[in-house]
Amino acid sequence: MAIKSARRFLYLFNKNASWDIFYEYQNKKNQIGNSEKLVQNRFGTSFSYASEKKVTMNGEFSLYQNKFDGDAQSAVAFQMLEGLQPGKNMTWRLLLQKNLTQFLDININYQGRKTETSQTIHTGNVQLRAYF
Repeated sequence: MAIKSARRFLYLFNKNASWDIFYEYQNKKNQIGNSEKLVQNRFGTSFSYASEKKVTMNGEFSLYQNKFDGDAQSAVAFQMLEGLQPGKNMTWRLLLQKNLTQFLDININYQGRKTETSQTIHTGNVQLRAYF
């Protein structure tokens, strides 16, 4: 069983740029097994920008507060917590896309996350796409 609600406030600077803040609440309960419970509060902000020169950029930062009752090392906990940990978690991402030519695009993607008990984890990739 899961209960979810969300609020989002969006500000449009112009047709190419926007910024928003959001809040999400989730209450999950495992109906079978050990009856694990999760209450999750998520606060965050995101932005989007598209230039006239075929450059697009968007990003997001989120702060999670997870109150989890159960074995945090179980497969059920991983599923309910969506890969995060009990307590405070932070996630962020940045995506940059550029049309280099009519037939060539480049995407740069960076993501990070941090929990109360772990080191910061950084991941990223670069993709060069050719259309022919």
